Amino acid sequence: MIEFHKIWIDQCEAAEGIKERFGTEDAIRYLIGEKLMHFLQASEGRPEFQSELPEFVSRIKTIFEPHQIQAFFDDAEAGRIPDPHKIFNGKLPDDDEADELDENGVLYDAEKILGLENAKRLLLPNVS
Repeated sequence: MIEFHKIWIDQCEAAEGIKERFGTEDAIRYLIGEKLMHFLQASEGRPEFQSELPEFVSRIKTIFEPHQIQAFFDDAEAGRIPDPHKIFNGKLPDDDEADELDENGVLYDAEKILGLENAKRLLLPNVS
């Protein structure tokens, strides 16, 4: 039986391979921007995921330097990281429809911002 709450171990190994082959930026976007964010969502109300979170965060800190993690969050906050969810759903930043208020889009963006802030707090606890 697959223990999904332990998937982070394989994801960290994959991130190391991505880092070696494609560079830190791609690896950090994969591991923090995608996998950690999904793991944080899964850990809401799921004790088996919550119990794995400290080890996952600790492992990320061994793969990336604090300044690399900070640069990722700086890029995310500045909007320099494309959101795959929006791209796959046809919501590109240059779309004329992007100016229209979309309640689901606003809720999605708010959840994403809160998730990023939570991840930042876990990975960079001494940075406000």
